[in-house]
Amino acid sequence: MLSKNLQFLLARRGQNATLVSTAYGAYDPTTGSNSNTPTTYTVKAYFAEYSLEEVGKNSITLGDRKVCISPVDTSGVTIPEPSEDDTISGVGDTVVIKSVQKIYNAATLVCYICKVVE
Repeated sequence: MLSKNLQFLLARRGQNATLVSTAYGAYDPTTGSNSNTPTTYTVKAYFAEYSLEEVGKNSITLGDRKVCISPVDTSGVTIPEPSEDDTISGVGDTVVIKSVQKIYNAATLVCYICKVVE
């Protein structure tokens, strides 16, 4: 999909969603776990289904979805790149990110396309 189309899609059809990104800290042997610091961002997001042609290719299975999210939050501040196991809540459900693809227009980051599962 062309980067201009993705920008239009987010601007016109994107809805506010909540991205929760968790930074994992050092392992604490006393508690037996890592310290986790979740950070919440409000972003424009567009949820979509994979086409039937895409299912079965590139490890995409039935039920997987994709979410196109803006690289800046709704106040215009750049967000960090989403990572595996971050969550996105919006449009009535919460999904978990399994992989992230960056889309550029020349050297400008246009959006992230995230493969997600419920």
